[in-house]
Amino acid sequence: MPTIERDAYRDRRYAEWYVVLGFCAMIGAAVVCWKIGKVAFAPSTEEAMTRSLAELRVPELTTAYTLHPDTCSIKKAMWSWSVECVGVPIYFYQDLTLCDAGPPRTCRVVPSDYKNCRTFFWDIDLDGRPSNPIGDRGRYASVEETCNPKGTLVSDREEMARRGIMPNRVEILDHPGSYSGTPRAILRQ
Repeated sequence: MPTIERDAYRDRRYAEWYVVLGFCAMIGAAVVCWKIGKVAFAPSTEEAMTRSLAELRVPELTTAYTLHPDTCSIKKAMWSWSVECVGVPIYFYQDLTLCDAGPPRTCRVVPSDYKNCRTFFWDIDLDGRPSNPIGDRGRYASVEETCNPKGTLVSDREEMARRGIMPNRVEILDHPGSYSGTPRAILRQ
């Protein structure tokens, strides 16, 4: 009789492992099906780019891409896209004012030699959300770069006016005095 009870106990213990393994296999199959569904119903490259630009909230980059889609190169991997926009002339799409912090506070037009060009990098997931490819904070990475304009300042401004796109207003405070020649101390608030 003790032999029969021991065998029944061992069989029950093996049956519990089969339940656990079956449950783990079901979870694994559900994850695989979910990923296949994400890939099958992923947005198009153009739609993913449009969604990510809306979430980046960099109006100058959005305007540059709207006017010149070849500004950015987009590469698709299985689970994401990688985007690189090289040498975007940010100042083309800004209405810039240079202000001396004062006193008295005075503002004027930015000198004609002012240039602000940046290269932007970001990844886009299957839902169209951007993320920083180097893992830092923020949704994108950018570095100052030499300009790589796809048009001229005048032609881009004309096209913006034709499409009803307003340049982004930006005020540059000249605390170091690099343009006015009178450096000011930055007041802590």
